Amino acid sequence: MAAVLAGGLIMIWLALSGARALLAALSVTLHRPARLAAPLLLAALETLLFLLAVPAGTLLPEPQRWPLAWTLVALAWLINGAVSLRLWRVGITAR
Repeated sequence: MAAVLAGGLIMIWLALSGARALLAALSVTLHRPARLAAPLLLAALETLLFLLAVPAGTLLPEPQRWPLAWTLVALAWLINGAVSLRLWRVGITAR
């Protein structure tokens, strides 16, 4: 169970940093509303992924699959929401 949870957290973090790196490599600059919405859209995509993949997987016993899937969904929204909130609160600066 801990391995699946750690893997889910790594996926959330890699999606955030990978998307940012990809946009930077392509020299794409998003306007403020898009930069605020991007982490939330990523959370929605991660929600779909976790709800489809974790319960269908065979790594966990049946009673642990749905609770862990919902835990990963909550973490995805918490982490991505915190990133969006941070961007909103401190203002978006180019890095």
